[in-house]
Amino acid sequence: MSFRIMLSGGGSGGHVYPLVAVAEELLKQEELIGKKVDIRFIGDGSLIADAARDLHIPFRHVWAPKWRRYFSILNFLDVFKIPFGLAQAFFHVWLYMPDVMLVKGGYASFLPALAAKLAAVPLIVHESDSVPGKVNLFWDKHARRVFLSFEHARKYFKSDRLEVIGNPIRPNVIKLIDKAQALIALGISLQESKPVVFISGGSQGAQSINEVVLTDIVEMAKKFTIIHQCGDANLKSISARIEQIEKEEQATYGALIKENYRVFGHMTEDQMSQAYSAADVIVSRAVSTIFEIATVGKPVILIPFKDAASNHQMTNALEFAQGGAVVILEQDNLTPHILMNEITRAYEHRDELGLKIRQFARPDAATIIARELLEVAK
Repeated sequence: MSFRIMLSGGGSGGHVYPLVAVAEELLKQEELIGKKVDIRFIGDGSLIADAARDLHIPFRHVWAPKWRRYFSILNFLDVFKIPFGLAQAFFHVWLYMPDVMLVKGGYASFLPALAAKLAAVPLIVHESDSVPGKVNLFWDKHARRVFLSFEHARKYFKSDRLEVIGNPIRPNVIKLIDKAQALIALGISLQESKPVVFISGGSQGAQSINEVVLTDIVEMAKKFTIIHQCGDANLKSISARIEQIEKEEQATYGALIKENYRVFGHMTEDQMSQAYSAADVIVSRAVSTIFEIATVGKPVILIPFKDAASNHQMTNALEFAQGGAVVILEQDNLTPHILMNEITRAYEHRDELGLKIRQFARPDAATIIARELLEVAK
């Protein structure tokens, strides 16, 4: 006999990467408990499907209706996904009959959680944001346990089975290596010794941040080496614009940009580790990756997405700011001049800020969740 554990979620990296971290921890725990752990991913989206394939863990796809917070005909079309998605969820859950399910939140986890609840499968919930989503709030009173990333989220839940543990972190991502080795791996020349800035918009990219970087790319490249994660959807257009800038500036700053700028769409775990290792300063959205940044102890400038649901990125950023993060308001202050000034200031105080930020880290979240899942599965 083995422990049968289902991990439900999908969509963006904020929902998928913590599931990956928990799955990896469960596989480690397997050796300690001397009993096989049989894991299944269930949900929707290419990111979770790819993650399951990379981990050699079976993935069960469920059509997931999504309610967008703006007018879209897709909202009405997605209603027709509900009966099909629910049938898929019932089929996969009842066929596998897990001992316990981890619900990560988001639209992709709702139908699997509903099927599990109707099958009397215990639910464990994890919420990544300071302002929880509707799915996790719905399962609050039905869950065996609710884990939170932020202290601020506590007030939204009624359960007395809450615990603030931070966000599960993929171990390979925070495994730092020598800075020079990391730069070489990322294809960056070591001839010039400049501060390295890692700019990340998350797995889906951040259009406003991308625009600021491109607008000021020449001035940024004069002072910094830039590693830029722009999102897969933006990679082609940004690469084309950079090539055009390099061509137009061929007689002046073209070579400078070519030497000091690297752009990526989606980054692998190894590339994320290399970027964190190389970076002196990090610029990021206020998403779940801030727990990775805290763990590696690098100065960070957060630019919360102003249209995020319930303004949760701003609330995330304000809680992290108590741990030393710098916050720039996108709608008011995201200009090339202000961003450059904040990067320069963060670099000058990098040791002090890094130590303070590291105190915000909660590196044991994946272990805590994995052990709870195994305990419930007994």
